[in-house]
Amino acid sequence: MILRSVANIALYQFVWFLCVLGGNSGGMLAFVLVLLHLVISKKRLVDIKMMALLLIAGMLIDGTLLATGFFSFTNDTGWPIPFWLAVIWLALATLVHHSLAWMQGRYLLSALFGALGGPLAYWAGERLGAMQFNLTLFSSVVILAGIWAVLWPLVIYFSCWKHDKAGEGKA
Repeated sequence: MILRSVANIALYQFVWFLCVLGGNSGGMLAFVLVLLHLVISKKRLVDIKMMALLLIAGMLIDGTLLATGFFSFTNDTGWPIPFWLAVIWLALATLVHHSLAWMQGRYLLSALFGALGGPLAYWAGERLGAMQFNLTLFSSVVILAGIWAVLWPLVIYFSCWKHDKAGEGKA
């Protein structure tokens, strides 16, 4: 169980670095790795549902932030977000029912996790040259912390839906 969680986190981090450092080219390989996760996952159907949810959320959130000039990308632009960024959202979904399943039902903790982890990921992406904030770092972090403090508990809420043996969600 612990080994699987570590492997799940390592896969996400590898995908994240491939995308941030490699842009759309790295995103292609990263996308294959996300598909590999689905092939070996015992929770394939709920993973796919979470991927759909987070891909839509990512396109709405990052698409809005991009359109409003909150941040800009150094290259590999796309609509509504670059392909590599969409792959990061898909990879993030692979964590929810696996290495981060312990967060289920822990909404305050997940809000704190989101408020810290979300801005940290964007800041690291900026430091590695994938994007740049168009506001001050402080303002950017505060806005992202607010977004992720709301988003992540919602993600955890949706991950708590009961699932039957076929993986079909039941509210």
